[in-house]
Amino acid sequence: MPAAEERLVRAVADLEEERALGLAARLLREGREPLRVVELCRRGLQEVGERYRRREYYLSALIMSGEIFRGIMTLLEEEGAFPARSAEEGEAVVLGAPLGDVHDIGKDIVAMLLRCHGYRVLDLGVNVAPRRFLDALEESGARALGMSVLITPAYESVVETVRELERSGVRSEVLVMLGGGAASRRLCEHAGADAWSNDAMDAIRFLEGMKG
Repeated sequence: MPAAEERLVRAVADLEEERALGLAARLLREGREPLRVVELCRRGLQEVGERYRRREYYLSALIMSGEIFRGIMTLLEEEGAFPARSAEEGEAVVLGAPLGDVHDIGKDIVAMLLRCHGYRVLDLGVNVAPRRFLDALEESGARALGMSVLITPAYESVVETVRELERSGVRSEVLVMLGGGAASRRLCEHAGADAWSNDAMDAIRFLEGMKG
């Protein structure tokens, strides 16, 4: 990895907001692809998560890293890094963290990656009730739902969301994806979801596979 890219990863991991923003802007000026900048941020955020698990960081660090990421994403948007599309263009994808989960860093990464690939993202935020997911799918006509799961207490809401889709008769028409630190094959199978991953880029692969 080039030194400038490594410095961005380290700045995000070390929670150096101004340095991270400056490095991201520099990489864009030097011709780096926006997706590459997003990937570098993802690596930095992954290190933040590791430090949190090792108890080197506390909850405030997770919040701070999320603010840094959002700042860099704003920078990318201001630089015109994402496809310019009207509200009617782009295939719709509904995203959110299920009821009981208020963590949004991973979800935000996936949302930006999807937008970079031309998808129209309906980001419902965090602590989203099963019925709200269903309403968003029906209102938008989206055929894909992504839930970001960072804590195990949200498992029940994931299961209930899939059940809500089944009761409403739309389950067979919707690709249900799970991601986040607490996502697993076991949860995917138990909830009846279609796919899961801890890699944000897999969301793109799942959606492209659905098209094929």
